[in-house]
Amino acid sequence: MNTELRNTMQNTIDRFVLPNAEILSIKDQDLAYGTSAVELKRHEILLRNDTRDWSINLISKRASLSERRTLNYLYDQSANVPFSFTLNMASNSREYLCMQDVDYERDYNNLDIELLQKNEQAALADIHAFNYKKYYKLQWLPLLDSRYIKSVLNEKWGPTWNNAKSDPNFISHFGDLIPEIDKVAEHIVKDMDKVLRDESSHTLVHNDLHPGNTLVHKNRNVYFIDWEEAHYGSLYIDVALRYRELSQAENYRMLMNSRGLNLSQDKYKLNYTITSRYLGLRYMSWFLSTWKDDKRWLDELNKYINMTIS
Repeated sequence: MNTELRNTMQNTIDRFVLPNAEILSIKDQDLAYGTSAVELKRHEILLRNDTRDWSINLISKRASLSERRTLNYLYDQSANVPFSFTLNMASNSREYLCMQDVDYERDYNNLDIELLQKNEQAALADIHAFNYKKYYKLQWLPLLDSRYIKSVLNEKWGPTWNNAKSDPNFISHFGDLIPEIDKVAEHIVKDMDKVLRDESSHTLVHNDLHPGNTLVHKNRNVYFIDWEEAHYGSLYIDVALRYRELSQAENYRMLMNSRGLNLSQDKYKLNYTITSRYLGLRYMSWFLSTWKDDKRWLDELNKYINMTIS
């Protein structure tokens, strides 16, 4: 292990675990690469203080400046994010970030799903409401605007979609839906521009809130991880991905209104629907080249296609 990562790890332990605990050993485990192809590692660390030896788990990655700042900013708000530490909060290059391993103590056999869903909505609403209309504090975040939407579609969705449309197997399975998807894609940037310009929905957004980025902590709370794509913009970008049932999204609207917002039902439903179509396009690109390899990927592709044409 290089000196920079070890120093980052020791500082993390001193700040959030126990000051002056001695690191006796570290076992590393490679984790899957995320969509940004950033290396992730889990570290099982054996510690010693004056009275005992014990072990903890931490996560490390080379994180962007935006993610490092976002995690630090949200943790200071007592938001449901992992504690984290970096030696460098200024460089625009990727730097080591050491974080709490949120879910390693989770008991999969003893989960109260209803409680977790309720607590998750409350935790996300806290983040959205606390940072609502606070661009004056968040100008270091990139803006979620139509230029971003265009870049996502052109760089991620477009190439994989064009390849899929020339694949006989894809045409056999989904050919009837291709014109519908193309029609949505033709207008989606213009439609999303209206959503994104609506300042009544502007806050700090995660912008990649798929299930893998929501982790259960000690079987009770839900924490949000991987803030690589964090932006300042419309909360619909989080709501439409995380809450796929309209009834869930409506519960979230009422929860946000109870925190001081005034999201009208008709406008909310329209913006939710438009954003769902965009997100369907964005995330189907993950599976357009892999859907034949595994039924799980086929199911995921069907889910995002349905989002697009709903």
